[in-house]
Amino acid sequence: MTVKKKAALITGEDRKENIKKCLSLIREDMGPIENAGNILIKPNLVALKPDFANTNVEAIEAVIEFIRDIVPDTPITVGESSASAFYCGLPTTRVFEDYDYYRLEKKYNNVTLTDFDNDRDVIKSPILSVVGDTHLRITKRIEEFDYKISLSVPKTHNFAVATLGIKNMAGLVLREDMAMIHGMKGGIEVDAPKTFLDRLPPGAISKARRIIPNRLMNFLFRQYPTYRKSVKMIHRNIVEFAKRTWPDLVVLDGFVCMEGDGPVDGTAVEMKTAIASADPVKADGIGARLIGFEPEEIGYLYYLQEEDKMGEYSLENLVGDDLDQIRRKFRRHGTYDIQCQWKESPT
Repeated sequence: MTVKKKAALITGEDRKENIKKCLSLIREDMGPIENAGNILIKPNLVALKPDFANTNVEAIEAVIEFIRDIVPDTPITVGESSASAFYCGLPTTRVFEDYDYYRLEKKYNNVTLTDFDNDRDVIKSPILSVVGDTHLRITKRIEEFDYKISLSVPKTHNFAVATLGIKNMAGLVLREDMAMIHGMKGGIEVDAPKTFLDRLPPGAISKARRIIPNRLMNFLFRQYPTYRKSVKMIHRNIVEFAKRTWPDLVVLDGFVCMEGDGPVDGTAVEMKTAIASADPVKADGIGARLIGFEPEEIGYLYYLQEEDKMGEYSLENLVGDDLDQIRRKFRRHGTYDIQCQWKESPT
């Protein structure tokens, strides 16, 4: 019988200490990092603003400092590809600059920042879309890293109910393909079937969200039949790219989370927590509960546990602080009731 891995939950007044305490509680499950030749830390830099939508640089520092106590010299790469920057015609390096990530290279030995913006050596991942089956492209550089860490922020989401550590690995998908994960766009091939969104300039929807009030934007999406179909596809699509980008460790920095119209346009909620597990499904399951969901409400977590057996989200082996004393029910996204229809088969 497979031994279930631990998950740690810590609350406290110091972001870095919360993360380090979590990692110390699951240290025995991190054994493979000792033999890793190249370590990747994948933050969540989803937005140019607000800052709390992104992984705070201090959270990265906490993980690096903990790793350095285990392996002092192993190369660590902090890598990301920001879709929001892409939609604004900017490189991910701009987001690194805005959020002071370059200090990591100066402060720590053998730590490098990289972006995947212009990668063209790729792995294809099959996905569903409203116009038929297609695929998206994942950077092949994922294969260079033999220990991968997803470091993200618990947030509500506008398609997938909630976004946590597993979905954060979408930053390894080529930026021009990321929107395809939602299922609302056609294939990348010239002759692939196209939807209305394929014919819009890149970033048009993102720019509209900056101009149109959230309530009106949600109303428009609620009326759009393609959106109603896509929420039944995104969870399957997340599972498919997750199989190719699977993290060895998930760390959720819940010092400040997001409720409402996440993953960018929501409201900050100070939770002063951290979560960590070498079972990504377990980490995300705890993260879901922290912000008031049950894991089985989130389609990709349900599929990963029940169908693909890639992890489990039980509360067994949860260590640290009492989840029941910390969790709270977050305000849902404005289209949450439609997103809950993911269990219905797409037509």
